[in-house]
Amino acid sequence: MIIQDYIDYWDEQNIELEKIKPESVHTIPLPVDILEFLSMVGLPKEAAPYLTFNITTFPAFTSPDDLYDLEDRPDLSDWFIIGETGESNPICIDPMNGYRICYVETENDFKAVFMNSSLDKLAICIYLYEKFIENYSTEESENLVFADADWEYLKKQFIEIDPEALAEGSFWDYYLEYLLVDRED
Repeated sequence: MIIQDYIDYWDEQNIELEKIKPESVHTIPLPVDILEFLSMVGLPKEAAPYLTFNITTFPAFTSPDDLYDLEDRPDLSDWFIIGETGESNPICIDPMNGYRICYVETENDFKAVFMNSSLDKLAICIYLYEKFIENYSTEESENLVFADADWEYLKKQFIEIDPEALAEGSFWDYYLEYLLVDRED
């Protein structure tokens, strides 16, 4: 799986990927590979499952600590918000733990929930999830129609991309299980 598949998919969907402005790159304290991804590749404004990314709307990246004024959570002060989940929980880059991607549960004492071990792996997982939904949705049903083998193949792809993404309690662990619960029988 290469990033070009990701780019081509969104292009085929006529969805422009959100990118940070090149002039902002020098003001954001992130590694070059992440800044290149955010400025040259980008993220979709909206994507399944219920994700939104707003990297062009911030003049500078904001932390959960800044956004929610968390005096008792200094561990979140270096994080960078890049989007949010359907429950309005901020999706963040965590620079203190290898630039992993987590979301912060605002209704659960700002607990961090792991999503992916890197930004590019998040992008590929979003692409795989979106593609799965596209492939198995039908006009006849609101639910997806797929076999166990199709789901197992998706799970295998996630494991190949980012094994940690399917750890128990992770974002993708929940949403892959959700596919099974919500499918057409």
